[in-house]
Amino acid sequence: MIFGKKGEYAIRALVHLAQARQRCRARDISQDQMAPYDFIAKVLQELKAKGFVRSVRGVGGGFVLARPAANICLMEVLVALDCNHFLEKCVYGLAGCSDSAPCPLHEHWKPIRNQIEVYLFEHTIADLAAVGSK
Repeated sequence: MIFGKKGEYAIRALVHLAQARQRCRARDISQDQMAPYDFIAKVLQELKAKGFVRSVRGVGGGFVLARPAANICLMEVLVALDCNHFLEKCVYGLAGCSDSAPCPLHEHWKPIRNQIEVYLFEHTIADLAAVGSK
């Protein structure tokens, strides 16, 4: 995925929690999402620190969304976890690519990047959870 593993697993974990509508253990999310437990556990802790999830310790504990899934846009998650660099990087791989010094793909990539940004701002965890539950 273009977001990198941390962004991908964060979104997948949040969608999992939105679909479950109950507390879920990191191990269960890891198994269901076929993702490494240690990575999911770390991502969930970061999501907790950023206010996206809450955790409960002990028997019956786990993670739950801290606010409604419909109020969590995808871009907000990616920005909070510093996973939005793909929108700033040159798709051609040049370090100095800009409007004033464009790479050969710059003008074609720019509108696509803008469409991706709009999509990520307009769509929420609830949108993904609804698609995934059909």
